Amino acid sequence: MTSALNRHVAAMDEPASGWIIGGARILTGLLWLANLHWKVPPAFGEDSGGGLYKYSESVTRNSPLAPFTWVTEELILPNFRFFGWVTLVVELLLAMLLLVGYRTRIVALVGAAWSVPILLSVIYYDRADEWSWSYFMMIGLHLVLFATDAGRHLGIDGVLARNGDAARRSLAIVGSVAIAVGVLGLIVARSVSFAGSEAALLGSDAGFANPDGDIVRRWELKFLFFNPLWALLTILFGALLVIGARSARTVAVALAGATGFGVLAIVVFVTQTFDYLRDDGQVQVISTASNAALWGALALAGVLLARRSSTVAVPASEG
Repeated sequence: MTSALNRHVAAMDEPASGWIIGGARILTGLLWLANLHWKVPPAFGEDSGGGLYKYSESVTRNSPLAPFTWVTEELILPNFRFFGWVTLVVELLLAMLLLVGYRTRIVALVGAAWSVPILLSVIYYDRADEWSWSYFMMIGLHLVLFATDAGRHLGIDGVLARNGDAARRSLAIVGSVAIAVGVLGLIVARSVSFAGSEAALLGSDAGFANPDGDIVRRWELKFLFFNPLWALLTILFGALLVIGARSARTVAVALAGATGFGVLAIVVFVTQTFDYLRDDGQVQVISTASNAALWGALALAGVLLARRSSTVAVPASEG
């Protein structure tokens, strides 16, 4: 009886572990995604002394490592806007690739390495409102994703190693997720002009009022930003992925949806900034990179899964 129970537990343990590993990878991708909005091009805070610049500049006053201080003073700050663009692109790619689980082991190592200078920049930040352990855990989390080959669990890496039927099922799931995100985006953007410059937040920007009446925001999960047009296009292109997943013969429909997501990602990234219309009536200028990362992830997943779907052999009776 004990051995039978152990076999039953083992049979349950493998899929559960896969869901946990894949879920951890997706959460890590969302971590990078949620921290793209405040890295605002083209100045990245250099003109105002805020944003990304304030953390980099603080290294010149307080740093735990002299060589990193030298790199900051001699290389990063004199070329800060270039550094800002590199940061934005690297973190956009980390979010995009981790969300879909593609080339995950390489991406995880890059994420671990990229977390080190972030740790060194904030560990002695003047305001002391950064929890340093979170950055050590970021490094460790990426190393765990590397060690477990996390893209093989709920990710593209695993699907590409299987047959075309698995790719079609995954394509339908990706399209369904896109439709769900688009519907949510349509709901949050219902009070925003159809295709205007202002966007509404899909996420959380909660806080509390201090004794002076000022809003202190302590729960910021700023994932994505929508106007109704982008929401509808997300639903449309997601539907094309679902339709294209029906058989190997409808792959062209899925590729059209993936292309649509790719165009959206490129257009919005070139746009550079959104005017985020906050609940308190203020307008905050934010980066478009989070949306570009999501739509880029959907485009990449759509193309890879559609191509894998088209490799399914047609039975001889149908030839």
